[in-house]
Amino acid sequence: MQSPSYTAQRSCEGPYHSSTSASVSESSSTKAEPSLIPAVSPGKKSSSRYEIKVRQQPLAARACGFGERDRRVIDPPPIVQLTFREKQPKGAESELRYPFNVVHCTLWNADGSTDETALVQADRRTTRRLMGTLVSSPFVGVDENNQEGCFFCFPDLSCRTSGEYRLSFVLMCLEVGHLETGGLTPVVTQVMSDVFTVFTAKDFPGMRASTALTKALKRQGCAISVKKGNEKTSAHPQEKDNVEEDPAEESGAGRGKKRRKP
Repeated sequence: MQSPSYTAQRSCEGPYHSSTSASVSESSSTKAEPSLIPAVSPGKKSSSRYEIKVRQQPLAARACGFGERDRRVIDPPPIVQLTFREKQPKGAESELRYPFNVVHCTLWNADGSTDETALVQADRRTTRRLMGTLVSSPFVGVDENNQEGCFFCFPDLSCRTSGEYRLSFVLMCLEVGHLETGGLTPVVTQVMSDVFTVFTAKDFPGMRASTALTKALKRQGCAISVKKGNEKTSAHPQEKDNVEEDPAEESGAGRGKKRRKP
């Protein structure tokens, strides 16, 4: 149920609009149609008092092709943080806890001029180049420096084709009582990630160990995986002792192995 105290404080007017109310529910599934992805130009500036910044930049990924069995995620998982542009009056921080803020992600080329989220195949059918859940809800917790913040995590994004790309993130404020199919939802503000590389399976350097930020959010209940990492350029063996592993992954790692008797 939407809290009246939040709706009284919020101002969701953005510099432009996009037909995103339908896409928010659809694009959270990997079966979303490309036509439902909002076409938002990342070059526009926002006059909103809110801003989002990429706290954890994507660095690399392995192209997953057109199969579903071996879909590797973008590494490290992108994490976006919502903040105020300027210092706000006391109590305004409660606005960052508004549960119906959402961040939508799309894939762009390296120079940020073309939306590459949709992919036209040889048979002229259109599918998604960017796979996974493209919409994230807010998670309020403390970061690796014990500072509270509002975070939007994208732990299962993957890309079908190799190349250099950027991710574009747009913040939308959903007014639950006014959502309509085919209606308009304002884009409040946006940010573009740094360039990252999607490698072929042969050239992929491997997954990195999870960052301190990822581990901090995971400990507080955020639905994000923690990995030991298997990067080919991975540093020193002694560093492995300081790395955690996702409990779900640990539970299946040693299954079926029997211990030899001395």
